[in-house]
Order: sequence, then C-alpha cells, then structure tokens
Amino acid sequence: MTLDRLIRRLACLLVLLAATPLSAAPKLVFWNSQQNAELLAAITADFSKSTGIKVETNWLNQADLRSSLLRHATDGDLPDVVLVPTDFLALDKELKYSELPAQGKSSDLVPNAAGSGLFEGRNLGAPMFWGNHLMLYYNRSLVAKPARTLAEMAQQVPALQAKGVKALGTNFGEMYWMVPFYGAYGGWPVDAKGKVTLDTPAMAKTLDTYFGLVTRGLTLKECHTECAMDRFTAGEFAYAINGDWAMRELQDALGDKLGVTTLPQVEPGKNLVPMYSGYVLAFPGLSLKGPKRDALLKFVKYMQSPQVQRKWFDETHHLPVNASVYREVLGKADDNLKASLNQLKLARAMPNDRGMAFAWEGLAKGFSAMYQGRVTAAEAARLMQQHADRAQQRTDY
Repeated sequence: MTLDRLIRRLACLLVLLAATPLSAAPKLVFWNSQQNAELLAAITADFSKSTGIKVETNWLNQADLRSSLLRHATDGDLPDVVLVPTDFLALDKELKYSELPAQGKSSDLVPNAAGSGLFEGRNLGAPMFWGNHLMLYYNRSLVAKPARTLAEMAQQVPALQAKGVKALGTNFGEMYWMVPFYGAYGGWPVDAKGKVTLDTPAMAKTLDTYFGLVTRGLTLKECHTECAMDRFTAGEFAYAINGDWAMRELQDALGDKLGVTTLPQVEPGKNLVPMYSGYVLAFPGLSLKGPKRDALLKFVKYMQSPQVQRKWFDETHHLPVNASVYREVLGKADDNLKASLNQLKLARAMPNDRGMAFAWEGLAKGFSAMYQGRVTAAEAARLMQQHADRAQQRTDY
C-alpha cells in the first residue's frame, strides 16, 4: 500500500469517527421524598461528578409518592431508582421491582438493616438507612424527671398547667403513632402469615387508652405534626412523641434543653412497641434488566459507601446501614442518641407484607369513625378489619 493511499484511508477513518457520536453515559432518574432533599441532591451531584453518570433527582411529597409511582407504572414511565420505606416493597406486583444481586459481604451491613430489602424471600431493595422509630422527647427546662408511665405523666399535668404548659405533643391522628399502643397490649397489625389482625380485644383496649390521652388531659385531640415539632420547640408542650428523623431538627432548636427517653409504659410492665423500618433503594420497572444496570449498581455501591453513610448520619441522624460507620456512631453516641438506641431495642420491625398496606387503610378508617364519635372502641376495631379485608379483596388478582 502506498503512503498516499494509507493517508487517504486514515483520513476517511477520522471522518467516520468524527461523524459517529460517542455513547453517552446513561442518565438515572431518581425519586425520593426525604425531608433532607437538598442534602440528597448534593450527594447525587457528587456521584455524577465522580463517575460521569448523570442523575436526575426528583423530590415528591411523601403523601404523594405511592400514588405517583402507581400512576407512572400505568403510564409506563417509572423512575430508574427510588428511595422508599420498606413497606413500599409490597407494591411489587404493580411496580415490578428488579431483584438485586448479592453485593459485597453480609458483614458490610448492619444485621438489623441487611434484611430490610427482602420481600417474600427476594432481595428487592438496597438498604440506605434504618430506624424510623418513635421515642419520647422532653424539655429539660420543664421536666426534671421524665415520666416512665402514662400515670406518672398524668400526675405531672397540674404542675405543668400551672406554668401554662401542656403535657404531650403528638401526631394524634397518624396511625404510626397509635400502633405502639397496640403492641403494648400484645397486638400487631398483621400476623406472621401476613394476615391483617385488627378486630381484636387488644385493639379495643388500644383505642380506649389512646383516646384516653385526650380525656386524661395528656394531649389534644387536634394535635398533629405541629404539636410534636413546632409547638414542642416553642415550649408549649413539655413532652413530644416523635421519630428519630426529627432529632437533628429538635436538637438545633432546643440545644441542651432537649432530652430523649423511651416511650412511657401504658401501665407498669407494658412497654409501648413502636415500629422500626428502613429506607431502601428500589428499582421499579425491572430497571436492573435494562441498559442502565451497571450504572445503577454503581449508584447502590456509592450510596452505601462509608463516606456517604457518614455524611448522611452527620446531617440527619438517620442510622447508617454501613456496619463500619454504625460502629463509629455507637462509639461516639451522646446521651440522647443512646436513649434512641435503647428505644430501638424495644421496637419491632414494620412488616413488609402486602397486608400491611391494607392494615394502614383499615386503621385509619376505624380511627376516623371513633374520632368523629360515631362508634365505640370495639365497633371501631371491627370496622378496621372489615375495611382492610375489603381493600385487599379489591386488589387481589
């Protein structure tokens, strides 16, 4: 081949290369509903910078996340990855989650968190953080010694009222706040087989005790999120029942005045049993079977890495799933965090069973009827069960 011909061929090859676009790195569409949306966006931006993989991070209101996912599943345009509470895994039939391959060693993750992504024996979620349990916060400037039981708290009411302070700020109408009382009386929303169990004597007792918080002057029937957050930090309430997700914000607001302890017993020897759960990265629309698989698995590895887990805990106080970072957290825990961890020992994992979604619906329906004064506690428990059963029958196929 002459030199002239070789040069012409090389020139042609360069023209072809210039005309052929380089394969662009995939763009991941990521949904979340976290309060710390700006922090999460910064973390995903760092991932994009270090890997060249673009991430479109979209925030949705927690109340809208489930319905939005179901709607987009119908339309066929689901996100590639979503950060969801573990009970969302029960939507597998509708959202068609990809199953995750085994990642790393089991010792890389905290044991309690490692199994949070399992649903019906399949690994559908990569754990991101865990805890999400309720505990009792109190204002040290208003409470010298935190109440160990509801009766002790009731005894403190007159002295608090004399200071113009109410006793307990809580999210009274939210069922996640009522479930611990059901656990105290030996009940639980679903049984070991995933069957909804709400029409029980324990539920009737739970409702009587829970609404008794109002009649005994411990809390207000109209209390919602603002009672456990804004009005508590403003000094209107001596105590608040809230989750570990609120600890950082409450510490910033109250400083040294913030105390944390375990939830009060309904009576001596009967501990409230809050749920704990995890948040997991899940992959709807079988996204791990598509062309973005490698990029998505890199995203998982990054989000579970020590640097991200450490940063997330420092900013949010959500418990890390990375075992090495969790050990660091335990070693540096202050009194409030130690109290939170003590409460976690008394908590019970939120079921991932499909029945849990119907249990939440039933709980809300019966509670609303009793809140409006239309039914007794026993009737409300029966209504809860009936509504949950009907909801499940409508969706079973």
